Amino acid sequence: MGNTEGSRVISQVYRTRKNLKLVLSNEQMPIILGSILGDAYVYPLGKICFEQGETQKHYLEWKYGKLKNLAYPKLARVERLDKRNGHKTVSYRFFLKQYFRSLRETFYQRGRKIIPQGIDEWMNPLFISVWYMDDGHLDKGKSPLLATDAFSEKDRALLVTLLEGKFGLQTKITSKGRLRIKKDSASLFFRLVSPWIHLDLSYKLP
Repeated sequence: MGNTEGSRVISQVYRTRKNLKLVLSNEQMPIILGSILGDAYVYPLGKICFEQGETQKHYLEWKYGKLKNLAYPKLARVERLDKRNGHKTVSYRFFLKQYFRSLRETFYQRGRKIIPQGIDEWMNPLFISVWYMDDGHLDKGKSPLLATDAFSEKDRALLVTLLEGKFGLQTKITSKGRLRIKKDSASLFFRLVSPWIHLDLSYKLP
């Protein structure tokens, strides 16, 4: 199931050097994949960037702790100046090493992020929680909303199908291309994600 054009089944095994293989844990896989659906970026050579704003530093540190054996040994502070208004923003980031070229090939087509074949195999509550912490918010204090507007209409429709088939969640795509959890499924959604929601992101729960 999934967008099969140019995509592959997602593997838990990656090659670090010619004769060495790295097997990701059952916790690391959903954290990485949920992050890729959210804020993480996979570079063409296989390096993965995780970055969060200053107020979500502790959440990023939690990710770094879970993925430390895959990462470069540094969590860096990044300052950017918005030349339009002179405002400075601060964020933090870290990178996973260049083991994940296959994930770049799986999650991107012509430079655009897609929903790939085999993603449903890894869609567990931890996956959904990381995706929501990265790219979701609580709309009007009660309705979970995920930013899926960067995906194609076909991929958004696929997400609707996968979430219903995997978890029984009823969702819809808004006029702005975002994925909303319907009212009747909101309590189920929060039961799935609440055990994993980081304290600094508890405002995303009702």
